[in-house]
Amino acid sequence: MTAEVLRLAEGYVGVKPLGPMPVKGLSEPVDVYEITGAGPVRTRLQATAARGLTRFVGRHAETESLRLALEKARGGHGQVVALVGEPGVGKSRLFWEFTHSHRTQGWLIVESGSVSYGKASAYLPVTDLLRAYFQIEARDDARKIREKVTGKVVSLDRALEPSLPPLLGLLDVPVEESEWQRLEPSQRRQRTLDGVKRLLLRESQVQPLIIVFEDLHWIDSETQALLDSLVESLPTARSLLLVNYRPEYQHGWGGKTYYQQLQIDPLPPESAAELLDPLLGRDAALAPLKRLLIERTEGNPLFLEESVRTLVETRALVGERGAYRPAKPVEGIQVPATVQAVLAARIDRLPPEEKRLLQCAAVIGHEVPFVLLQAIAEESEEPLRRGLTHLQAAEFLYETSLFPELEYSFKHALTLEVAYQSLLRERRRALHERVLGALEARLASGGSEKIELLAHHALRSEVWDRAARYLYRAGEKALAQARYSAGTEYYKAAVEALDRLGAAADLTLKLDAYLELWATRISTSQLADLPELAEKAEALARALDDGPRLAQVQVRQAQAVAYIGVIPGTLESAIEKARAAFEHADPHDLRTRSYAQFIVGHACRELGRVAEAVREFEAGLGLFDQVDQYGQEPSLVFPIHVSLSAWRSEAYATLGDFQQAFASAREALRIATSIHHPNSLAVANAYLGRVHLLRGELETAVPLLDRALALAREHDLFQATIRASSYLAYTLILLGERDRGLECLARGLERSS
Repeated sequence: MTAEVLRLAEGYVGVKPLGPMPVKGLSEPVDVYEITGAGPVRTRLQATAARGLTRFVGRHAETESLRLALEKARGGHGQVVALVGEPGVGKSRLFWEFTHSHRTQGWLIVESGSVSYGKASAYLPVTDLLRAYFQIEARDDARKIREKVTGKVVSLDRALEPSLPPLLGLLDVPVEESEWQRLEPSQRRQRTLDGVKRLLLRESQVQPLIIVFEDLHWIDSETQALLDSLVESLPTARSLLLVNYRPEYQHGWGGKTYYQQLQIDPLPPESAAELLDPLLGRDAALAPLKRLLIERTEGNPLFLEESVRTLVETRALVGERGAYRPAKPVEGIQVPATVQAVLAARIDRLPPEEKRLLQCAAVIGHEVPFVLLQAIAEESEEPLRRGLTHLQAAEFLYETSLFPELEYSFKHALTLEVAYQSLLRERRRALHERVLGALEARLASGGSEKIELLAHHALRSEVWDRAARYLYRAGEKALAQARYSAGTEYYKAAVEALDRLGAAADLTLKLDAYLELWATRISTSQLADLPELAEKAEALARALDDGPRLAQVQVRQAQAVAYIGVIPGTLESAIEKARAAFEHADPHDLRTRSYAQFIVGHACRELGRVAEAVREFEAGLGLFDQVDQYGQEPSLVFPIHVSLSAWRSEAYATLGDFQQAFASAREALRIATSIHHPNSLAVANAYLGRVHLLRGELETAVPLLDRALALAREHDLFQATIRASSYLAYTLILLGERDRGLECLARGLERSS
């Protein structure tokens, strides 16, 4: 490209100068540049800055607060600064000016933001931040991403290598490491949070680090969990965490001594006048208009800018930027009451084809790929590009990427919201359906569309059968990542979508959604509706005459009665349900059948029928002789093997048969060690320690229980923490270490609450 073209594309592409070269038709050589890749532009404000920002005014006190926080962080006392304000007051602009000032020279700055549909996509802002940190481009495939991430992590610190699987997983790179695959979802989630946090904190030891997260009011729960964890680790880091959000957002950092919140109010009149001068000009005839604008907008910068554009578009002002003149008396000029009203009026004044194009972009979302817009806009390429050029000139949209794929974004989130709300319901639904079809076409041709995005558009398009399938798959993904609250919402939405289909609904899918809802409810301790859920699932399984799925319902009902206590019933009724589950289960479903045996054994033990409990546990263990024949996934079934052996060991000890008790406990530990399963290791160590405790070998029990508790805490295992804490506390008190025992018990009780 030539220097002239480069000026238009600056920031969007990386280039290498090739020097002066002859060009056909020109008398003199011209400087030519080779495109080497995508440029650094990643955000809406970066794109705006590439085209020129309005004058930055005021904010002196806020800038000074940021400077002081920066100096504290530079000295190893990490800080968190939050900007809070209504839309359009300039939160993002203040961060932009500060992070691009001379004050931050020598600092590494990593930035990310949230989008209005971001709550549906886990870690979306974190992924964006990692892509910036690892300098990942849109064209990079999985192999290239792996190379970049591995190279950067290893060069930073080889001790971070265990963090590679979760980091790669966040970037949608397949992780085949066996140890990672064996982890339970909750453990993978914890490793993910720890991996990102360790990476950022280690980087801050090499160079001071500014981490920017914008628009937290749209943040997903997993990114929130990461921020909560990161904030706890900041006090000794050379890191400054900058966040901004609207007033409705809440967090739990307010009590931290290293946290400060800055309220970003609209500009005072003198600063608002400074903003208007370069926009309008200094003609004395403009003074009454400036006073009117400042009064009506109350100094909101976005409101001011949009109001000026409205006056220009309606020809209330004539001339050019910085040199306008009033074309009518100020008394005859109407300024809408809100910035949303200004934007709505501007959108309504667009030519019909450009208004439709902007609405199409709003349905796609914050990031608007050209190929996707082209697929739904029903325009040929030439008028489509012409319309986009006009929308950019009117500052509704900006180009945010030219390479490897042309992409646009809205100038401000409010613009997107207003454009979206301007659509009639049926038109909005139809556009979502078109987006869904375009995404599915890309997926069919080898694309990697996010399942959450497909679910979002399917739901908004009211194509209920596809919505149910995508929502269910999004729930599966959430469950695999231990995002249990998100999983609950996806499965509930899938059930609601299926209900909309009436007689045409896929009832098997609905039953599966009920079964998965059970898992997410237990994981989030939302137990109140489990009885109703079990009733619906059982009725549906019987209506379908689906024995294997009925077994899965019944084993959950037995679990709820005997183990959780949320469904009314006796232990005898739990035994009856578990035996029914065993009979209805597919003969090859080792997981359901072995867990049914475990519940029967557990209930018998609770009833004092200890010898019978031993027989039931042994019957469950006997099923594992056929594990190869069944071809079960070891990580799913062998933890049940460990539990059967561990509970059997305690039952043997209760009967006084310590030889069998130790043999069974050691078998549990052997299996747990062979599968490298943290929860199973915690269970096995706890029960081996428990057997030593019951035999009176207290000193031998302590290190085993210590190990069990350490594993449980390291991997955030709720039940294992409670169990190990109580066993260890009792043992320590018997040894005369009363204070240590009570402290251990208190920590366990704190965890249980």
